[in-house]
Amino acid sequence: MTLVVTLLVHVLQAANILFFPALALRAWRSGGPRGLWRATGLGVGLILLFAAITASEPAGNALAPAYGYGYTAPRALLLFGLTLGLPLVSVGLAVHAFAGRVRSGPGLYAVCVITATLAWAVGVLIAYRILSAV
Repeated sequence: MTLVVTLLVHVLQAANILFFPALALRAWRSGGPRGLWRATGLGVGLILLFAAITASEPAGNALAPAYGYGYTAPRALLLFGLTLGLPLVSVGLAVHAFAGRVRSGPGLYAVCVITATLAWAVGVLIAYRILSAV
């Protein structure tokens, strides 16, 4: 089960950087700001649900049996929120800010992918600093 969860996390990271920008652009074009933030909020909510699940013993978390769910859940929520949720929110902000200014769809997609990648890197660094301190 641990291998499946690990592979799923890597797939989610790649999807955050490569596929969510396209989804955000589509949501913006079809629903405007409301559709964009609905898609972003749904994505962040699903990521936090996934984090809460992966913090449990049945999902293969090795720390949960020794330290308990109360120890692993906040750390998993922090880690997944920063490394997976922050790129989604940053893409939402980039689409909202640049959709009216940048006419080229591939250009805006590239801006969003760069934004997601930078947000992921920042999220990893912040999570490392916080989790190494606690």
